Amino acid sequence: MPDALRSLFKRIQDGMEGVADAVLGERAERLLDSEIRTVDDGLHAARGDHAAAKARRIANERRQAELATDIATAEAKVESALRQRRATQAHAAATDVVRLQARRDELVTQGRDLAAQEHHFAHASEQLEGRLRRLKHQLDILRTSNSLQRAQATVARRQPGEATYPEPAFASAQRMKRRTGGPSVAGTIKGETSAAATSDPAQAVLARAQKRITSSARKR
Repeated sequence: MPDALRSLFKRIQDGMEGVADAVLGERAERLLDSEIRTVDDGLHAARGDHAAAKARRIANERRQAELATDIATAEAKVESALRQRRATQAHAAATDVVRLQARRDELVTQGRDLAAQEHHFAHASEQLEGRLRRLKHQLDILRTSNSLQRAQATVARRQPGEATYPEPAFASAQRMKRRTGGPSVAGTIKGETSAAATSDPAQAVLARAQKRITSSARKR
């Protein structure tokens, strides 16, 4: 076979390999672009969940503060009724204190759960943000490599003799991807324990109020 014909066949073969590499590179671009959209959607959802959890946690804390004020007001009523020797009124006010304290304890427990959820979504957002940055960086590298390889392949096909092709863009991108690593929730918060309830919790409130009254009287 004449050298000129052999050279022509070689250039045609190299051109077909270049086309195959370009197809692989474009397919890798589409896959990366699809994964970027998926991660971006997940990031938006995680940010929305984080904002919602934060809002619920803040509302919970505000309600706890309101209950603390209500409890202080109810306890003051207990003391006032005891000073006036109005046992029935004092017991009713003490019952209100117990009810309010129970509700506050529920909110404290809920608040811990909400704080854990908020932390979880914040961590998830950070993870997704990092992954999105890495994917976009990999896509930029792949697109640059694909463009360079296509340009070199075009130039090589126009040159006589054997053409030397660069490393396929897809292989180059895969090598770059292996060089980059990536990181992979909620904290456990121990809460307060309620005091052991008596047969009538209101009696405990009355006893504490009476103790404060007695202590105040002794200081006079």
